[in-house]
Amino acid sequence: MSNRPVETDIAIVGAGAAGLAAAHRLQAAGRDFVVLEGSHRIGGRAYTELLRDGEPFDLGAHWIHSPKVNPMFDFARRERALLEEEDEDDSEFYTVDAYFENGAWLPDSASDAMADYVRHQFDRVERAVAAGRESSIYELIDNDHRWAPYLYLFFGQDYTCDVDEISAADSVSFEHLGNDFAVGDGFGALLSRYGADVPVQLNEAVRKVDWSGEKVVLDTAKGTVLANKIILTVSTGVLAHRQIEFVPALPASKLAAIESLPMGSCTRIALSFASDVLDRWPADFTVCPDGQVPLHFRNRPFGYNYVEVVTGGRLAAWMEQSGEAATLDYVTNYLAEIETDRRQLQLDRHIVSAWDNDPWTLGSYSYARPGKLDARQQLGRSVDNRLLFAGEAAIVGQQATVHGAITSGQIAAAAV
Repeated sequence: MSNRPVETDIAIVGAGAAGLAAAHRLQAAGRDFVVLEGSHRIGGRAYTELLRDGEPFDLGAHWIHSPKVNPMFDFARRERALLEEEDEDDSEFYTVDAYFENGAWLPDSASDAMADYVRHQFDRVERAVAAGRESSIYELIDNDHRWAPYLYLFFGQDYTCDVDEISAADSVSFEHLGNDFAVGDGFGALLSRYGADVPVQLNEAVRKVDWSGEKVVLDTAKGTVLANKIILTVSTGVLAHRQIEFVPALPASKLAAIESLPMGSCTRIALSFASDVLDRWPADFTVCPDGQVPLHFRNRPFGYNYVEVVTGGRLAAWMEQSGEAATLDYVTNYLAEIETDRRQLQLDRHIVSAWDNDPWTLGSYSYARPGKLDARQQLGRSVDNRLLFAGEAAIVGQQATVHGAITSGQIAAAAV
């Protein structure tokens, strides 16, 4: 970029799902716009790496939810990228095929017992929310039950926070419409193709937004951009850490909404081994050593030759703070409960995500604090009809998803 300011009608800040969707909508309408992305790639929190040739692993978004309202479903179908669908029943997301607890495999009936507990707990939560009670999930469920630690585990995987941190009403407001689908070569790779025809200026982080004058002035890593309006699609983590300076400052109501929608932690891990140890393990199992929390493993998901581990909430945050070596040691110690010959657990390859420390996200995706159900709507409101906000945090019902971010981006583009 030259020293001469770039002038445009609309500046889109961020080239994740929301930014790309907004750009597509503006392209179709023949509008003048630029997309400014701070990192070296598009896709945001949808990012695929290869463990080895032919074995993709999504470090971030990985399910196509709610195909009835999800634009990525039709796009994935046209790309012939759909791989597998999950069970329609939400409760089945919170149980697995096999449980190893305190040195022994539990009987097959354990899965049914866990599913029954989960159903009752979410029935309790939904009834309480319908009655107008607003609290955390923790306050509404039976935390003394023997299956409670397992519910905590799976809830953290889905919501990136622990049950005491999230608004029960925000959780219940999510609309699950139909089966979930996986993407053969990775959701991140699919989203990159979705945005391939969008002109994006990479490595151009926005450092300051001055909206005090007639034009909105964006100070970026490569120069100055002047726009009539901007669509901000960066994460609430980036906004909360004030990585973008606003002049004048954002209204107190907007700052309160950002603070009420923190970014949760989610660590996604892929492990492959030098031995044939995967042949001896179930396809889907949890391990819970005596006195510790359980950990969930998916063995050879979609036929790929690795084990997948997902953690959320405080455990995931601890993993990021402790580093990759400590994380791998922690997970391997769990597997040593069922595979006592540790020589069989020698790692061949591995991938460990690190969204909390990614400067362009500073977390995985948002959740609403207890009592802050209206924060998503507040975040999605424009400021002075010139600063528009979009992303997975700025929508209700589809929150914390790629399709929610896409829908939010499309709404913002239609509003400018």
